[in-house]
Amino acid sequence: MTRKRLKSCLLRASLFFIVFALTCGALSCSSPTPPDLIEVDIVAPDFTLPTMRGTEITLSELQGTPVVLNFWAISCPACRAGLPYFDVVAKEYADKVTIVAVNIGESVSQVKGFFGDSKVSFTVALDKNAQITSSYATGYIPTTFFIDSQGIIRYIKVGAFADEKQLQASIDKLLNKGG
Repeated sequence: MTRKRLKSCLLRASLFFIVFALTCGALSCSSPTPPDLIEVDIVAPDFTLPTMRGTEITLSELQGTPVVLNFWAISCPACRAGLPYFDVVAKEYADKVTIVAVNIGESVSQVKGFFGDSKVSFTVALDKNAQITSSYATGYIPTTFFIDSQGIIRYIKVGAFADEKQLQASIDKLLNKGG
């Protein structure tokens, strides 16, 4: 096994165990409030994905700007409920953070149909075959990764945000860490 491939496998295993632990914690929590952000220090796996607008987005090209990466699906009620929070926050933090909502498993026509005539302020990327979702070891949706300007995952949030203020506080935490 090459060094690069071994490093990739170790990264995936680390992400899997972190997300697994977060998911178990979220599911066993008796409180209706989602757990707080979990602090990590892992290089974000790079990717290139098509977007709903017909372009492509590459994570490594966003370095220099913090990124909020949210994995979601149309079939997930909590995911759908949280998308308006991301839209509000994307407008508010437009000059500070890039927000990318990665749709899992659905076609561009399905995603466009879901949004209809709505214009969202964040980038909607399409992970039709869930390959990027797998590299991030996302076993539960919604899951949100907070990536600093150097491409390091600093926080992971498994589950939905209670409201836009909770999402704003999470972004502020990333920015205050030196996002």
